[in-house]
Amino acid sequence: MPQSMSEYAEASVQARKIAQEFDVGSDQLCRVMRHFVQMMRDGLINRRAYQLPSYVKTVPTGTEKGRFLAVDLGGSNCRICLVDLHGDATFTVIRNKHTVPAEARINQSYKHVFSFVADRIADFLKTHVDLGPGETQRYQLGFTFSFTYEQTSLAQGTLIRWDKGWDIPDAVGQDPCAMLQEAIDDLGLPVQVSALANDSVGTLLTRAYTSGQGRSTLGAVIFGTGTNAAYIEKLPNIKRIETNREAGGIMVINTEWGCFDEELKVLPSNQYDHELDANSGDSGSQMFEKHVSGMYLGELLRLAILQLHREGAIQTHFNDGSCLFQKGGIDSSFLSRLAGNDARNPELASAIVTDTLMAENVTAADVQSVQIVAAAIARRAARLAGASLAAIIVQSGRLGTAPSSGKLSNFRVQEYGTPIEAGRPFVSKFQRLFGSLRLLRRVLAFLGMGIVISVRPPLESPEPVTNPVDSPEEAIIDIGADGSLIEFHPTFEMDMRAAMREIPEIGPDGEKRIRIGLAKDGSGVGAALMAQTALQEK
Repeated sequence: MPQSMSEYAEASVQARKIAQEFDVGSDQLCRVMRHFVQMMRDGLINRRAYQLPSYVKTVPTGTEKGRFLAVDLGGSNCRICLVDLHGDATFTVIRNKHTVPAEARINQSYKHVFSFVADRIADFLKTHVDLGPGETQRYQLGFTFSFTYEQTSLAQGTLIRWDKGWDIPDAVGQDPCAMLQEAIDDLGLPVQVSALANDSVGTLLTRAYTSGQGRSTLGAVIFGTGTNAAYIEKLPNIKRIETNREAGGIMVINTEWGCFDEELKVLPSNQYDHELDANSGDSGSQMFEKHVSGMYLGELLRLAILQLHREGAIQTHFNDGSCLFQKGGIDSSFLSRLAGNDARNPELASAIVTDTLMAENVTAADVQSVQIVAAAIARRAARLAGASLAAIIVQSGRLGTAPSSGKLSNFRVQEYGTPIEAGRPFVSKFQRLFGSLRLLRRVLAFLGMGIVISVRPPLESPEPVTNPVDSPEEAIIDIGADGSLIEFHPTFEMDMRAAMREIPEIGPDGEKRIRIGLAKDGSGVGAALMAQTALQEK
Protein backbone atom coordinates (compact mmCIF):
# COMPACT_ATOMS: atom_id res chain seq x y z
CA MET A 1 0.00 0.00 0.00
CA PRO A 2 1.11 3.60 -0.48
CA GLN A 3 3.34 4.97 2.24
CA SER A 4 2.60 8.62 1.45
CA MET A 5 -0.57 10.26 2.72
CA SER A 6 -0.79 12.26 -0.51
CA GLU A 7 -1.74 9.06 -2.29
CA TYR A 8 -4.97 8.86 -0.30
CA ALA A 9 -6.43 11.77 -2.25
CA GLU A 10 -9.98 11.53 -0.88
CA ALA A 11 -9.18 10.83 2.77
CA SER A 12 -10.56 13.37 5.21
CA VAL A 13 -8.43 16.06 6.83
CA GLN A 14 -9.20 14.56 10.24
CA ALA A 15 -7.95 11.15 9.11
CA ARG A 16 -4.70 12.71 7.91
CA LYS A 17 -4.24 14.41 11.27
CA ILE A 18 -4.79 11.15 13.14
CA ALA A 19 -2.31 9.40 10.85
CA GLN A 20 0.28 12.06 11.64
CA GLU A 21 -0.15 11.35 15.35
CA PHE A 22 1.27 7.87 14.70
CA ASP A 23 4.33 9.12 12.86
CA VAL A 24 7.74 8.14 14.30
CA GLY A 25 10.79 10.06 13.07
CA SER A 26 14.38 8.88 12.83
CA ASP A 27 15.48 10.73 15.97
CA GLN A 28 12.77 9.07 18.00
CA LEU A 29 13.70 5.66 16.61
CA CYS A 30 17.28 6.24 17.79
CA ARG A 31 16.10 7.24 21.27
CA VAL A 32 13.97 4.10 21.50
CA MET A 33 16.82 1.86 20.37
CA ARG A 34 19.38 3.35 22.77
CA HIS A 35 16.98 3.30 25.70
CA PHE A 36 16.16 -0.34 24.99
CA VAL A 37 19.86 -1.23 24.90
CA GLN A 38 20.23 0.36 28.33
CA MET A 39 17.27 -1.61 29.68
CA MET A 40 18.73 -4.82 28.28
CA ARG A 41 22.03 -4.18 30.04
CA ASP A 42 20.28 -3.22 33.24
CA GLY A 43 18.36 -6.50 33.12
CA LEU A 44 21.53 -8.53 32.63
CA ILE A 45 22.85 -7.23 35.94
CA ASN A 46 19.78 -6.62 38.10
CA ARG A 47 16.75 -8.82 38.69
CA ARG A 48 14.02 -7.32 36.52
CA ALA A 49 10.87 -8.57 34.86
CA TYR A 50 12.80 -8.50 31.60
CA GLN A 51 16.07 -10.01 30.28
CA LEU A 52 15.21 -13.37 31.79
CA PRO A 53 17.81 -16.17 31.56
CA SER A 54 16.45 -19.29 29.83
CA TYR A 55 19.22 -21.66 31.00
CA VAL A 56 19.55 -22.81 27.39
CA LYS A 57 23.32 -22.83 26.83
CA THR A 58 23.53 -24.58 23.47
CA VAL A 59 21.99 -23.81 20.09
CA PRO A 60 20.69 -26.59 17.83
CA THR A 61 22.79 -27.65 14.86
CA GLY A 62 20.08 -29.46 12.91
CA THR A 63 21.36 -32.92 13.88
CA GLU A 64 19.08 -33.40 16.90
CA LYS A 65 16.79 -36.47 16.84
CA GLY A 66 13.89 -37.86 18.82
CA ARG A 67 10.13 -37.81 19.43
CA PHE A 68 8.80 -35.33 21.95
CA LEU A 69 5.54 -33.82 23.13
CA ALA A 70 5.03 -30.07 23.33
CA VAL A 71 2.37 -27.86 24.81
CA ASP A 72 2.01 -24.21 23.85
CA LEU A 73 -0.20 -22.19 26.17
CA GLY A 74 -0.75 -18.51 25.44
CA GLY A 75 -3.14 -15.95 24.00
CA SER A 76 -6.49 -17.72 24.08
CA ASN A 77 -5.27 -21.04 22.71
CA CYS A 78 -3.65 -24.27 23.80
CA ARG A 79 -1.73 -26.33 21.23
CA ILE A 80 -0.71 -29.94 21.77
CA CYS A 81 2.07 -31.19 19.48
CA LEU A 82 3.92 -34.41 18.75
CA VAL A 83 7.26 -33.47 17.22
CA ASP A 84 9.62 -35.84 15.42
CA LEU A 85 13.12 -34.40 14.98
CA HIS A 86 14.76 -36.21 12.06
CA GLY A 87 18.34 -35.05 12.63
CA ASP A 88 18.71 -33.47 9.20
CA ALA A 89 17.30 -29.99 9.99
CA THR A 90 13.78 -31.26 9.25
CA PHE A 91 10.90 -32.26 11.48
CA THR A 92 7.30 -33.40 11.32
CA VAL A 93 4.57 -32.21 13.63
CA ILE A 94 1.13 -33.47 14.52
CA ARG A 95 -0.84 -30.84 16.36
CA ASN A 96 -4.22 -30.09 17.85
CA LYS A 97 -5.42 -26.61 18.73
CA HIS A 98 -7.98 -25.79 21.39
CA THR A 99 -9.53 -22.59 22.68
CA VAL A 100 -9.03 -22.19 26.41
CA PRO A 101 -12.41 -21.41 28.04
CA ALA A 102 -12.76 -17.88 29.38
CA GLU A 103 -13.69 -19.21 32.82
CA ALA A 104 -10.33 -21.01 32.97
CA ARG A 105 -8.34 -17.96 31.81
CA ILE A 106 -9.92 -15.77 34.48
CA ASN A 107 -10.27 -17.76 37.65
CA GLN A 108 -9.07 -17.68 41.23
CA SER A 109 -7.60 -21.18 40.99
CA TYR A 110 -4.97 -22.47 38.57
CA LYS A 111 -6.42 -26.00 38.68
CA HIS A 112 -9.09 -25.23 36.06
CA VAL A 113 -6.72 -24.22 33.28
CA PHE A 114 -4.09 -26.89 33.92
CA SER A 115 -6.73 -29.62 34.24
CA PHE A 116 -8.08 -28.44 30.89
CA VAL A 117 -4.61 -28.75 29.34
CA ALA A 118 -4.02 -32.20 30.88
CA ASP A 119 -7.36 -33.40 29.52
CA ARG A 120 -6.37 -32.23 26.04
CA ILE A 121 -3.03 -34.08 26.35
CA ALA A 122 -4.91 -37.25 27.30
CA ASP A 123 -7.20 -36.91 24.27
CA PHE A 124 -4.20 -36.28 22.02
CA LEU A 125 -2.36 -39.38 23.23
CA LYS A 126 -5.42 -41.56 22.66
CA THR A 127 -5.72 -40.27 19.10
CA HIS A 128 -2.12 -40.01 17.93
CA VAL A 129 0.07 -42.23 20.13
CA ASP A 130 -0.27 -46.00 20.42
CA LEU A 131 0.56 -46.39 24.09
CA GLY A 132 -0.27 -50.10 24.22
CA PRO A 133 -1.28 -52.06 27.33
CA GLY A 134 0.84 -51.35 30.35
CA GLU A 135 2.79 -48.60 28.58
CA THR A 136 5.56 -47.41 30.90
CA GLN A 137 7.55 -45.11 28.60
CA ARG A 138 7.38 -41.53 29.79
CA TYR A 139 7.22 -39.03 26.98
CA GLN A 140 9.33 -35.95 27.53
CA LEU A 141 7.26 -32.76 27.15
CA GLY A 142 8.44 -29.22 26.50
CA PHE A 143 6.06 -26.61 27.88
CA THR A 144 5.88 -23.27 26.08
CA PHE A 145 4.32 -20.88 28.59
CA SER A 146 3.83 -17.52 26.92
CA PHE A 147 3.57 -15.36 30.01
CA THR A 148 6.10 -13.53 32.14
CA TYR A 149 8.04 -15.83 34.43
CA GLU A 150 11.47 -15.97 36.04
CA GLN A 151 13.24 -19.14 34.97
CA THR A 152 15.39 -20.85 37.62
CA SER A 153 16.48 -23.92 35.62
CA LEU A 154 15.72 -25.61 32.32
CA ALA A 155 12.54 -27.13 33.78
CA GLN A 156 11.58 -24.73 36.56
CA GLY A 157 10.37 -21.18 36.83
CA THR A 158 8.21 -18.77 38.80
CA LEU A 159 5.25 -16.99 37.27
CA ILE A 160 5.71 -13.23 37.68
CA ARG A 161 2.46 -11.96 36.24
CA TRP A 162 -0.30 -12.68 33.76
CA ASP A 163 -1.03 -10.63 30.66
CA LYS A 164 -3.00 -11.03 27.39
CA GLY A 165 -6.21 -10.78 29.40
CA TRP A 166 -5.49 -13.71 31.75
CA ASP A 167 -5.94 -13.41 35.51
CA ILE A 168 -5.40 -16.43 37.79
CA PRO A 169 -4.19 -15.00 41.12
CA ASP A 170 -3.17 -18.17 42.95
CA ALA A 171 -0.83 -19.20 40.11
CA VAL A 172 1.38 -16.12 40.54
CA GLY A 173 4.61 -17.08 42.30
CA GLN A 174 4.27 -20.75 41.37
CA ASP A 175 6.10 -22.99 38.92
CA PRO A 176 4.19 -23.50 35.63
CA CYS A 177 5.84 -26.89 35.05
CA ALA A 178 4.86 -28.12 38.50
CA MET A 179 1.26 -26.99 38.06
CA LEU A 180 1.01 -28.80 34.71
CA GLN A 181 2.76 -31.93 36.04
CA GLU A 182 0.31 -32.03 38.95
CA ALA A 183 -2.63 -32.09 36.53
CA ILE A 184 -0.93 -34.71 34.30
CA ASP A 185 -0.20 -36.96 37.29
CA ASP A 186 -3.83 -36.70 38.44
CA LEU A 187 -4.76 -38.41 35.16
CA GLY A 188 -1.95 -40.96 35.38
CA LEU A 189 -0.47 -40.00 32.00
CA PRO A 190 3.02 -41.29 31.03
CA VAL A 191 4.32 -37.77 30.47
CA GLN A 192 7.17 -35.87 32.13
CA VAL A 193 7.27 -32.07 31.87
CA SER A 194 11.02 -31.71 31.31
CA ALA A 195 11.51 -28.20 29.90
CA LEU A 196 9.99 -24.78 30.35
CA ALA A 197 10.08 -22.79 27.14
CA ASN A 198 9.20 -19.27 26.16
CA ASP A 199 7.70 -18.74 22.71
CA SER A 200 10.51 -16.47 21.55
CA VAL A 201 13.21 -18.82 22.91
CA GLY A 202 11.49 -21.70 21.14
CA THR A 203 11.35 -19.75 17.89
CA LEU A 204 15.09 -19.03 18.12
CA LEU A 205 15.90 -22.71 18.65
CA THR A 206 13.62 -23.76 15.80
CA ARG A 207 15.22 -21.26 13.45
CA ALA A 208 18.71 -22.47 14.37
CA TYR A 209 17.66 -26.11 13.88
CA THR A 210 15.95 -25.66 10.51
CA SER A 211 18.50 -23.24 9.07
CA GLY A 212 21.27 -25.74 9.64
CA GLN A 213 23.46 -22.73 10.35
CA GLY A 214 23.21 -22.36 14.11
CA ARG A 215 26.33 -20.18 14.20
CA SER A 216 24.61 -17.39 12.28
CA THR A 217 21.34 -17.39 14.23
CA LEU A 218 21.33 -14.55 16.74
CA GLY A 219 17.74 -14.16 17.85
CA ALA A 220 14.04 -14.52 17.27
CA VAL A 221 11.14 -12.10 17.29
CA ILE A 222 7.41 -12.63 17.79
CA PHE A 223 4.95 -10.18 16.30
CA GLY A 224 1.53 -11.76 16.72
CA THR A 225 -1.12 -11.47 19.42
CA GLY A 226 1.73 -10.45 21.70
CA THR A 227 5.32 -9.49 21.02
CA ASN A 228 8.57 -10.76 22.44
CA ALA A 229 12.14 -11.53 21.47
CA ALA A 230 15.00 -13.79 22.47
CA TYR A 231 18.67 -13.60 21.59
CA ILE A 232 22.02 -15.21 22.32
CA GLU A 233 24.01 -13.39 25.01
CA LYS A 234 27.59 -13.95 26.17
CA LEU A 235 27.46 -15.75 29.49
CA PRO A 236 30.03 -13.46 31.20
CA ASN A 237 27.62 -10.53 30.66
CA ILE A 238 24.79 -12.21 32.62
CA LYS A 239 25.49 -11.12 36.17
CA ARG A 240 21.97 -11.44 37.59
CA ILE A 241 22.45 -15.19 38.17
CA GLU A 242 25.20 -17.32 39.66
CA THR A 243 27.10 -19.08 36.90
CA ASN A 244 30.64 -19.93 35.85
CA ARG A 245 31.37 -16.82 33.77
CA GLU A 246 35.08 -17.51 33.50
CA ALA A 247 34.35 -20.53 31.33
CA GLY A 248 32.75 -18.28 28.72
CA GLY A 249 29.90 -19.69 26.68
CA ILE A 250 26.49 -18.36 25.82
CA MET A 251 22.92 -18.39 27.09
CA VAL A 252 19.66 -17.60 25.36
CA ILE A 253 17.93 -14.60 26.95
CA ASN A 254 14.17 -14.08 26.93
CA THR A 255 13.93 -10.30 26.70
CA GLU A 256 10.22 -9.95 27.64
CA TRP A 257 10.49 -6.64 25.81
CA GLY A 258 6.73 -6.15 25.85
CA CYS A 259 7.20 -4.42 29.21
CA PHE A 260 10.00 -2.11 28.03
CA ASP A 261 9.63 1.60 28.78
CA GLU A 262 6.54 1.36 30.95
CA GLU A 263 7.29 4.93 32.07
CA LEU A 264 6.87 6.07 28.42
CA LYS A 265 10.19 7.89 28.49
CA VAL A 266 10.87 7.31 24.80
CA LEU A 267 7.90 5.48 23.30
CA PRO A 268 5.74 7.84 21.22
CA SER A 269 2.21 7.94 22.61
CA ASN A 270 -0.99 9.76 21.74
CA GLN A 271 -4.55 10.00 23.01
CA TYR A 272 -5.50 6.64 21.50
CA ASP A 273 -2.61 4.89 23.27
CA HIS A 274 -3.64 6.46 26.57
CA GLU A 275 -7.30 5.52 26.12
CA LEU A 276 -6.40 1.95 25.19
CA ASP A 277 -4.13 1.61 28.22
CA ALA A 278 -6.67 3.15 30.60
CA ASN A 279 -9.34 0.67 29.46
CA SER A 280 -7.04 -2.36 29.63
CA GLY A 281 -6.93 -4.79 32.51
CA ASP A 282 -3.24 -4.04 33.12
CA SER A 283 -3.07 -0.27 32.86
CA GLY A 284 0.47 1.07 33.05
CA SER A 285 2.19 -2.18 32.04
CA GLN A 286 3.23 -3.90 28.80
CA MET A 287 3.50 -0.50 27.13
CA PHE A 288 5.75 -1.57 24.27
CA GLU A 289 3.45 -4.51 23.56
CA LYS A 290 0.48 -2.14 23.45
CA HIS A 291 2.21 -0.13 20.73
CA VAL A 292 3.29 -3.07 18.59
CA SER A 293 1.39 -6.34 19.04
CA GLY A 294 -1.61 -7.58 17.11
CA MET A 295 -3.77 -7.78 20.22
CA TYR A 296 -3.82 -3.98 20.42
CA LEU A 297 -3.41 -2.58 16.88
CA GLY A 298 -7.01 -3.36 16.00
CA GLU A 299 -8.20 -1.60 19.14
CA LEU A 300 -6.13 1.50 18.30
CA LEU A 301 -7.76 1.55 14.87
CA ARG A 302 -11.21 1.10 16.41
CA LEU A 303 -10.70 4.07 18.73
CA ALA A 304 -9.47 6.21 15.84
CA ILE A 305 -12.43 5.31 13.61
CA LEU A 306 -14.80 6.06 16.49
CA GLN A 307 -13.20 9.50 16.76
CA LEU A 308 -13.75 10.11 13.04
CA HIS A 309 -17.34 8.90 13.41
CA ARG A 310 -18.04 11.23 16.35
CA GLU A 311 -16.58 14.19 14.48
CA GLY A 312 -18.65 13.48 11.39
CA ALA A 313 -15.47 13.02 9.37
CA ILE A 314 -16.84 9.84 7.80
CA GLN A 315 -20.35 9.48 6.44
CA THR A 316 -20.67 5.71 6.67
CA HIS A 317 -23.53 4.30 8.74
CA PHE A 318 -22.56 1.57 11.21
CA ASN A 319 -25.18 -0.91 12.44
CA ASP A 320 -25.76 -1.13 16.18
CA GLY A 321 -24.13 -4.56 16.31
CA SER A 322 -20.97 -3.37 14.58
CA CYS A 323 -17.67 -4.42 16.08
CA LEU A 324 -16.80 -0.72 16.00
CA PHE A 325 -18.85 -0.32 19.19
CA GLN A 326 -17.35 -3.32 20.99
CA LYS A 327 -14.11 -3.10 22.96
CA GLY A 328 -11.55 -5.27 21.21
CA GLY A 329 -13.98 -5.78 18.35
CA ILE A 330 -11.47 -5.17 15.55
CA ASP A 331 -8.75 -7.75 14.93
CA SER A 332 -5.30 -6.89 13.59
CA SER A 333 -6.07 -9.01 10.52
CA PHE A 334 -8.30 -6.14 9.42
CA LEU A 335 -5.23 -3.91 9.14
CA SER A 336 -3.44 -6.55 7.06
CA ARG A 337 -6.39 -6.90 4.70
CA LEU A 338 -6.63 -3.12 4.28
CA ALA A 339 -2.98 -3.11 3.20
CA GLY A 340 -3.20 -6.13 0.90
CA ASN A 341 -3.50 -6.37 -2.84
CA ASP A 342 -7.28 -6.72 -2.73
CA ALA A 343 -7.55 -3.35 -1.01
CA ARG A 344 -5.93 -1.66 -4.01
CA ASN A 345 -9.21 -2.26 -5.81
CA PRO A 346 -11.70 0.38 -4.55
CA GLU A 347 -14.65 -2.02 -4.79
CA LEU A 348 -12.89 -4.78 -2.90
CA ALA A 349 -11.60 -2.33 -0.29
CA SER A 350 -15.14 -1.07 0.21
CA ALA A 351 -16.36 -4.66 0.64
CA ILE A 352 -13.69 -5.31 3.29
CA VAL A 353 -14.81 -2.28 5.31
CA THR A 354 -18.50 -3.05 4.80
CA ASP A 355 -18.26 -6.68 5.86
CA THR A 356 -15.86 -6.23 8.78
CA LEU A 357 -17.50 -3.18 10.35
CA MET A 358 -21.14 -4.06 9.44
CA ALA A 359 -21.36 -0.76 7.60
CA GLU A 360 -23.76 0.71 5.05
CA ASN A 361 -23.37 3.37 2.37
CA VAL A 362 -19.58 3.25 2.55
CA THR A 363 -18.02 5.99 0.44
CA ALA A 364 -14.68 5.88 -1.32
CA ALA A 365 -13.48 8.76 0.85
CA ASP A 366 -14.44 6.88 4.02
CA VAL A 367 -12.57 3.78 2.87
CA GLN A 368 -9.46 5.86 2.24
CA SER A 369 -9.79 7.50 5.66
CA VAL A 370 -9.87 4.10 7.34
CA GLN A 371 -6.97 2.88 5.19
CA ILE A 372 -4.74 5.86 5.92
CA VAL A 373 -5.21 5.50 9.69
CA ALA A 374 -4.73 1.71 9.57
CA ALA A 375 -1.55 2.10 7.52
CA ALA A 376 -0.17 4.68 9.98
CA ILE A 377 -0.86 2.46 13.01
CA ALA A 378 0.77 -0.58 11.38
CA ARG A 379 3.71 1.46 10.12
CA ARG A 380 4.41 2.87 13.59
CA ALA A 381 4.31 -0.64 15.04
CA ALA A 382 6.74 -1.90 12.41
CA ARG A 383 9.15 1.00 12.87
CA LEU A 384 9.20 0.51 16.64
CA ALA A 385 9.72 -3.22 16.01
CA GLY A 386 12.70 -2.32 13.82
CA ALA A 387 14.16 -0.12 16.56
CA SER A 388 13.78 -2.90 19.13
CA LEU A 389 15.41 -5.48 16.87
CA ALA A 390 18.21 -2.99 16.26
CA ALA A 391 18.74 -2.84 20.04
CA ILE A 392 19.31 -6.60 20.15
CA ILE A 393 21.78 -6.45 17.27
CA VAL A 394 23.70 -3.54 18.83
CA GLN A 395 23.85 -5.30 22.19
CA SER A 396 25.13 -8.49 20.57
CA GLY A 397 28.08 -6.74 18.93
CA ARG A 398 27.52 -8.89 15.85
CA LEU A 399 27.96 -5.95 13.48
CA GLY A 400 31.54 -5.49 14.70
CA THR A 401 32.80 -3.24 17.47
CA ALA A 402 29.89 -1.75 19.38
CA PRO A 403 29.75 2.06 19.67
CA SER A 404 31.22 3.58 22.80
CA SER A 405 27.74 4.00 24.22
CA GLY A 406 27.48 0.21 23.94
CA LYS A 407 30.04 -0.94 26.51
CA LEU A 408 28.62 -2.72 29.51
CA SER A 409 30.73 -0.55 31.79
CA ASN A 410 29.34 2.71 30.49
CA PHE A 411 25.95 2.99 32.06
CA ARG A 412 24.51 3.15 35.50
CA VAL A 413 21.08 2.64 37.04
CA GLN A 414 19.35 4.86 39.55
CA GLU A 415 16.33 2.93 40.74
CA TYR A 416 14.32 -0.11 39.68
CA GLY A 417 13.45 0.16 36.04
CA THR A 418 14.91 3.64 35.55
CA PRO A 419 18.23 3.28 33.75
CA ILE A 420 19.79 6.61 32.88
CA GLU A 421 21.81 7.37 29.81
CA ALA A 422 25.55 7.69 30.32
CA GLY A 423 26.04 11.20 29.05
CA ARG A 424 25.21 10.36 25.47
CA PRO A 425 24.96 13.98 24.18
CA PHE A 426 28.36 14.82 25.69
CA VAL A 427 29.90 11.67 24.22
CA SER A 428 28.64 12.51 20.75
CA LYS A 429 30.01 16.05 20.93
CA PHE A 430 33.34 14.81 22.27
CA GLN A 431 33.65 12.22 19.53
CA ARG A 432 33.03 14.89 16.92
CA LEU A 433 35.67 17.07 18.62
CA PHE A 434 38.06 14.13 18.68
CA GLY A 435 37.60 13.62 14.95
CA SER A 436 38.21 17.31 14.31
CA LEU A 437 41.37 17.37 16.42
CA ARG A 438 42.70 14.29 14.67
CA LEU A 439 42.22 16.06 11.35
CA LEU A 440 43.90 19.19 12.75
CA ARG A 441 46.88 17.12 13.90
CA ARG A 442 47.35 15.76 10.39
CA VAL A 443 47.13 19.25 8.86
CA LEU A 444 49.71 20.65 11.30
CA ALA A 445 52.04 17.71 10.65
CA PHE A 446 51.70 18.29 6.92
CA LEU A 447 52.64 21.97 7.41
CA GLY A 448 55.70 20.91 9.39
CA MET A 449 54.70 22.83 12.49
CA GLY A 450 55.66 19.94 14.81
CA ILE A 451 52.64 20.38 17.03
CA VAL A 452 51.35 17.16 18.57
CA ILE A 453 47.75 16.82 19.68
CA SER A 454 46.80 13.57 21.43
CA VAL A 455 43.26 12.83 22.45
CA ARG A 456 42.06 9.52 23.90
CA PRO A 457 38.58 8.52 22.67
CA PRO A 458 36.06 8.72 25.50
CA LEU A 459 34.70 5.61 27.23
CA GLU A 460 37.23 3.34 25.59
CA SER A 461 36.95 -0.29 26.72
CA PRO A 462 40.01 -2.56 26.93
CA GLU A 463 37.82 -5.43 25.69
CA PRO A 464 35.62 -4.14 22.87
CA VAL A 465 32.58 -6.21 22.02
CA THR A 466 33.45 -7.79 18.70
CA ASN A 467 32.41 -10.68 16.54
CA PRO A 468 34.93 -10.97 13.69
CA VAL A 469 33.47 -12.01 10.38
CA ASP A 470 35.44 -15.01 9.14
CA SER A 471 33.20 -16.13 6.29
CA PRO A 472 30.21 -14.92 4.29
CA GLU A 473 27.88 -17.09 6.40
CA GLU A 474 29.17 -15.56 9.63
CA ALA A 475 28.53 -12.14 8.14
CA ILE A 476 24.83 -12.99 8.14
CA ILE A 477 22.83 -12.10 11.23
CA ASP A 478 20.01 -14.62 11.16
CA ILE A 479 16.73 -13.82 12.93
CA GLY A 480 13.83 -16.24 13.30
CA ALA A 481 10.36 -14.70 13.19
CA ASP A 482 6.85 -15.80 13.95
CA GLY A 483 3.47 -14.16 14.33
CA SER A 484 0.60 -13.03 12.14
CA LEU A 485 1.79 -9.44 11.76
CA ILE A 486 5.17 -10.21 10.26
CA GLU A 487 3.77 -13.12 8.25
CA PHE A 488 0.64 -11.55 6.80
CA HIS A 489 0.90 -7.75 6.92
CA PRO A 490 2.40 -6.91 3.50
CA THR A 491 4.55 -3.96 4.58
CA PHE A 492 5.52 -4.89 8.15
CA GLU A 493 8.99 -6.30 7.46
CA MET A 494 9.68 -3.63 4.84
CA ASP A 495 8.92 -0.88 7.36
CA MET A 496 11.01 -2.65 10.02
CA ARG A 497 13.98 -2.71 7.71
CA ALA A 498 13.53 0.93 6.70
CA ALA A 499 13.61 1.88 10.39
CA MET A 500 16.85 -0.06 10.97
CA ARG A 501 18.52 1.69 8.05
CA GLU A 502 17.71 5.04 9.68
CA ILE A 503 19.49 4.07 12.91
CA PRO A 504 23.20 4.98 12.58
CA GLU A 505 24.39 1.99 14.62
CA ILE A 506 22.82 -0.29 11.98
CA GLY A 507 22.68 1.77 8.79
CA PRO A 508 22.11 0.48 5.25
CA ASP A 509 25.17 -1.79 5.30
CA GLY A 510 24.18 -3.40 8.59
CA GLU A 511 20.57 -3.87 7.53
CA LYS A 512 21.73 -5.81 4.44
CA ARG A 513 23.39 -8.38 6.71
CA ILE A 514 20.19 -9.11 8.63
CA ARG A 515 18.30 -12.17 7.40
CA ILE A 516 14.77 -12.57 8.77
CA GLY A 517 13.16 -15.96 8.17
CA LEU A 518 9.86 -17.36 9.33
CA ALA A 519 10.14 -20.14 11.90
CA LYS A 520 6.75 -21.82 11.62
CA ASP A 521 5.67 -23.93 14.58
CA GLY A 522 8.48 -22.16 16.39
CA SER A 523 7.12 -22.42 19.90
CA GLY A 524 6.11 -26.09 19.63
CA VAL A 525 9.24 -27.36 17.89
CA GLY A 526 11.39 -25.14 20.09
CA ALA A 527 9.82 -26.68 23.19
CA ALA A 528 10.58 -30.13 21.79
CA LEU A 529 14.19 -29.09 21.19
CA MET A 530 14.42 -27.94 24.81
CA ALA A 531 12.98 -31.27 25.96
CA GLN A 532 15.64 -33.00 23.83
CA THR A 533 18.32 -30.88 25.54
CA ALA A 534 16.92 -31.78 28.97
CA LEU A 535 16.96 -35.47 28.06
CA GLN A 536 20.59 -35.24 26.95
CA GLU A 537 21.54 -33.51 30.20
CA LYS A 538 20.04 -36.39 32.15
